[in-house]
Amino acid sequence: MKKANFNTTSSEEIEEKRYRNFMILLYPEWDNFKDILQDIKGSFKNYAYIKHIPEEEEKKEHVHLILSLDNPRSEHSLAKRLEINERFVKYVKSLRGSCRYLIHIDNEDKYQYNIDQVVVSKSFSSTFYKSFDDLLSDEEILENIYSFISDNKDLEPIDIEIQLTKFVCSNAWERVFKRYYNTIVKYINHISSENFGLHNIYYVTFIKWLF
Repeated sequence: MKKANFNTTSSEEIEEKRYRNFMILLYPEWDNFKDILQDIKGSFKNYAYIKHIPEEEEKKEHVHLILSLDNPRSEHSLAKRLEINERFVKYVKSLRGSCRYLIHIDNEDKYQYNIDQVVVSKSFSSTFYKSFDDLLSDEEILENIYSFISDNKDLEPIDIEIQLTKFVCSNAWERVFKRYYNTIVKYINHISSENFGLHNIYYVTFIKWLF
């Protein structure tokens, strides 16, 4: 497939408004659907997408894909880069609302999708899951955190805390982690003492800096 030269910018494009967050509509029936999807996944780091079944006036299954850019672009520029019609590329005013729309969580009249059906890039996972921080209660989040600690009880205390921090960040549970940090550390100490004897819990500088 011939690629256009996207290094040049026309005077008309300079005047176009530029944005960071977009919702892109793709159709699996397109001959180049897989190429476009692979291009996005290979060229951009912040994305999330899901396939929707047709509803009401919709006639075909389709894919909604959120693309969050580090450097703003116009709708025209992005559509040209992806080699799709500009009408399939729309900027979004609310990134949180767009993330939630992927599973129709706020649209009860529409088919409800499971959040696990959304494909989310690693670097976008924190932003994405923060949009659903109302799905789990603090108690449920803590239960997951304590289970993670128990599953990793054979590690040294410092290693448990490091791995736990990564686990918390990947699920966007920083708020709960910070609020119950002292209790969580006590639990790590308790679990570790049963496996290694009494240990002092090391407080990791970068963890405190992160939160």
